[in-house]
Amino acid sequence: MSQSNDDAPESIEDHPHVKRAVLWATAWFFCILFGYMVVRPIRETMGTTVGSDGLRNLMWITFVVMIIAVPSYAWLVKRMPRRWLVRTVFHIFTACLVAFYFAMQSDWEPARVMTSYGFFVWVNVFSLYTTSVFWSVLADLFSHQQGKRLFGLIAAGGTSGAISGSFLTSRIASLIGTHQLILITIASIQVGLWCAWRLERQMAIDRRSSDEELESDSIGDRELSDDQLTTEPANSESDQPNVDASLWSGVIEVARSPYLAAICLFLFFFQTFGTQLYFQQADIVSATLTTKEAKTEFFANLDLGAQVLTLVLQTLISGFVLRRLGVSVALVALPLASLVVFTSLSLHPSLWVLGISMIVVRGMSYGLTVPAREVLFTVVSKNQKYKSKNFIDTVLMRGADAISSAGFTQLKNLQIPTAQVNLFALPLVALWAIVAWRLGQLQKKKSQTL
Repeated sequence: MSQSNDDAPESIEDHPHVKRAVLWATAWFFCILFGYMVVRPIRETMGTTVGSDGLRNLMWITFVVMIIAVPSYAWLVKRMPRRWLVRTVFHIFTACLVAFYFAMQSDWEPARVMTSYGFFVWVNVFSLYTTSVFWSVLADLFSHQQGKRLFGLIAAGGTSGAISGSFLTSRIASLIGTHQLILITIASIQVGLWCAWRLERQMAIDRRSSDEELESDSIGDRELSDDQLTTEPANSESDQPNVDASLWSGVIEVARSPYLAAICLFLFFFQTFGTQLYFQQADIVSATLTTKEAKTEFFANLDLGAQVLTLVLQTLISGFVLRRLGVSVALVALPLASLVVFTSLSLHPSLWVLGISMIVVRGMSYGLTVPAREVLFTVVSKNQKYKSKNFIDTVLMRGADAISSAGFTQLKNLQIPTAQVNLFALPLVALWAIVAWRLGQLQKKKSQTL
């Protein structure tokens, strides 16, 4: 019985083994983001306890740690088998969480301060490593054609996990205490590891079945689909450019390209104003809410609102905006919203105005700006993309956090009211909007020459 190349593409249901693998992958990603969104509000709460100088120090420490963490992860990937990489990374994070769980219950003030610092930085590294490990594993296990069909579905499972984690934390933080939430993340990591084991086991069974099927079928007996014939992993050497993706090579690439430099300028503004909002969040929450549990619930509700808005924008709005209105409109939306946000916080810096502002800014960031940012890199070569993104995601983004935190702290030390700082920022936000629009036009012009 033959199958024509003109037949319709296979659906997930046509291959039960693929469907089971997708379910295990989706469950794993659900657990990762569920666990992350449980501990993220704890990090935000700890950020409110260290003051402006402490936040500035945390930004600089995070900057240094991330510069070390990214090449360290790349070194591990090259030298450790995938199966052991997954187990090693997730068991190390579990051990760290156990240590934090006991440290948070200490009555010794210096230990509690150091725990706050360590946990704040650790959550950033946790987010980076766990998602990187997850997607690298999937790139190894699924072919390119499978990835195009299935990765969106798997990513939606992760978003569901993030929403569920935020919702649960917002409901139980006051009931069980902040430090008890860590136990939930520990359990989530371990359940995710089990799902990862089942995923690899399922794909191994699939490979054995495929090998046996290929041996039993005679040539020309039937034509196989692209997915069945593809044994090369999605990140094979034929598809991944053999380039030097060091941080220094990224600096050189950005310096050579005005287009990449414009992307960096846009993202520098993005991070700078995000940090300004983050400092105001810490000040307003500290002045309004008194207990750790109340702060954690508030931050969990912010996460929940931002995730829901992100989901709505990603599924209903971003595709329409990018296709019909263009990249410029998608990029300029957040700067325009930030003009309203900073004006509102200048006039009425209350907890409710802050909450709405943070939900809008974060939802638009992930729902519109991030998809538009990825489109910006579709008009550059693979070499430029791999080199520049490594630099942008570490040095530029975390460096912008550190530099802007130092500037904001200095303004506070000069006793300049936050309302005035927000008003002074408005012309710079307007400049950011102009940069965003021009960057979108540059992308459009470059896309027409491809």
